[in-house]
Amino acid sequence: MKNFLIGVFLLIFAIGCEQGKSKQPEISTLAKAAADTLNYTEIQWIDSVANFGTVKMGEKVEVKFKFKNVGTKPLLLLQVQAGCGCTTSDYTKEPIAPGKEGWVTGIFNSENQRGEVHKYIMVKSNTKNGVEHRLTFTGVVNNESEQKEPV
Repeated sequence: MKNFLIGVFLLIFAIGCEQGKSKQPEISTLAKAAADTLNYTEIQWIDSVANFGTVKMGEKVEVKFKFKNVGTKPLLLLQVQAGCGCTTSDYTKEPIAPGKEGWVTGIFNSENQRGEVHKYIMVKSNTKNGVEHRLTFTGVVNNESEQKEPV
């Protein structure tokens, strides 16, 4: 009986030690490419600044930024993040071959916004001419209740 209890104790101890081990996180293919300076390429922003004009409060506006891979390696967008909660972003997810174009879009929700707005989207990529790129867009949000009737 004593040997049985010792065996059970050792089994429980071994299982507990195994669960306590932390697994090493796997490094994604994108992260490996981004860290490898031999895979750096160059990006040319066709559009990096946009003005959406004037909208009514509550409207959603889409802005689109285009870019071209002017380097010799595939271009990877590693992270695309809007600067605030009023904007969502989307982008070309697959690698962009040399000479090809891609895009980043932002959808701005003007709810609870007023007046002139300045927003941005940050883009991280495997580029040698600056890993972070700031795409900016501006416009004016009018509150309908503040608009005056034409005379």
